[in-house]
Amino acid sequence: MTMDQLITLRTLPVSALMQTEFHIIKGSCTVAEALQIMKKSKESGLIVEPRNEDDCYGIVTEKDILEKVIDPGEDVHRDPWNTPVFQIMSKPVISINPGLRIKYALRLMKRSNIRRLTVMENNKIVGILNMTDVLHAVEELPVHDDHVAL
Repeated sequence: MTMDQLITLRTLPVSALMQTEFHIIKGSCTVAEALQIMKKSKESGLIVEPRNEDDCYGIVTEKDILEKVIDPGEDVHRDPWNTPVFQIMSKPVISINPGLRIKYALRLMKRSNIRRLTVMENNKIVGILNMTDVLHAVEELPVHDDHVAL
């Protein structure tokens, strides 16, 4: 990998690396159901649809489930089979447009302390970009000279 290749990757539009296949679930879906969808689809986060036209999208992640259901702390008990995702999801989601450069999306994730962004166009989610997508793209860059492959 050369520095030029890395610079090129950082200046790509988000649309070049975003995932276009993702699940949108209802907020009334249980945590257990969300986990099953995550397992089958190999997704670490699911978009939660708005309840009505005045509402906004949310997201439920593996981290939300681990921290708020599996081990929420002493004297807090949540049953994954009876806890709806709207009780533990993050909302509103932070969204970007597909033309934003990767480097700015990464900076926004870092500043916001999040790992994924929804990509929206015309008020519709068209993709999801997460840090792992970017790391996989870096791993795919060809190895240059004596540098060690990532």
